[in-house]
Amino acid sequence: MASPGEATVNDPHVGKKKKPPARYWQEPKEEGKDENKVGKDGEQTEQALQQKEQKTQKAKKRKQEEDQSDGKKFISGKLDPFPGPAPIPEDRVQKFKRKDKIKKPHCQHYKLRDMIARSEEASEMAQKQAARLDLLLPEDAGFLEGDEDEDTCMISQEDIADAVDITSGAKHFNLKMSQFGPYRADYSKTGRHLLLGGRRGHVACIDWQSKELMCEINVMESVNDVKWLHSEAMYAVAQKKWLHIYDSNGIELHCIRKFNDVLRMQFLPYHFLLATAV
Repeated sequence: MASPGEATVNDPHVGKKKKPPARYWQEPKEEGKDENKVGKDGEQTEQALQQKEQKTQKAKKRKQEEDQSDGKKFISGKLDPFPGPAPIPEDRVQKFKRKDKIKKPHCQHYKLRDMIARSEEASEMAQKQAARLDLLLPEDAGFLEGDEDEDTCMISQEDIADAVDITSGAKHFNLKMSQFGPYRADYSKTGRHLLLGGRRGHVACIDWQSKELMCEINVMESVNDVKWLHSEAMYAVAQKKWLHIYDSNGIELHCIRKFNDVLRMQFLPYHFLLATAV
């Protein structure tokens, strides 16, 4: 018979951990396979390293071929006769020069050096693009130059219409509206339609090229500003109390009561936003 001390040693109070029961979707593990996996770990790492080396060698070869070709690409089996970007004359590039190069700081400020390098690259790219697109703008901006001891503010619109060519002079027209002024004017994005708003409530839309009146209304209160919206079909009128939206026929579409006592407006067509100032 065993002593009670031996029984306590052989039969511990805490039992051994039991293995979880096998499930039908779990494949039984074999000891031989585990040994093979452990043995093949070294071979798999060597194969992965060899594949990486092959990829890097291929990439290097491609870069070398591109450098040797000097940017010449094969198009239908023939070499490109004009490789690379089109050359730009230096005088034209100097015309759009923005700033001189900035002295880069010491190596300690590496972030500042990167920012300066990026800004210089962006300015050079913009300079080259502007020089290339200069060919598409052959016309110069107009200006007004008076004679000696002549003030340009004294030159009237009629004098300008008489001095310019026939096509430009045909665009000259005169509107006599002295009853409901002063007026605020705004042209549409295309420049064809004109919107007028008088301080005493007169609002009118005109196709100035054909001189056709689109609509004419009186809002019966003071008008501070008028502004076309995203098209010629709608416009905004900043009246004495609230902001109103009308269509091209003069019909009120909306009244924005959150915008009261608006003095000036500006519409941002690319953002579809109407900015107001009080």
